[in-house]
Amino acid sequence: MWSDGLPDLDRVVVLRGGPHGLPRHYRLPLGHSGAESARLVVAYYGQHQHFERTGEMESTEGGRVPVFRWSYSTAIAE
Repeated sequence: MWSDGLPDLDRVVVLRGGPHGLPRHYRLPLGHSGAESARLVVAYYGQHQHFERTGEMESTEGGRVPVFRWSYSTAIAE
């Protein structure tokens, strides 16, 4: 799953829903933690994809990570 070795699982989340092609496992930028977030915004092809935490956890390589479900998208302002 991870091409550069084991990830920092504090920064990994599972994304459910959203546009076709968006990765299911998503690594948050440095300084962000999935464990602390209730909402998540991912920039993807000129749109902000908005996700909300479900309260579920999913097993992945190396541990359990939080699950976020897609809720809506907005255009990125220029």
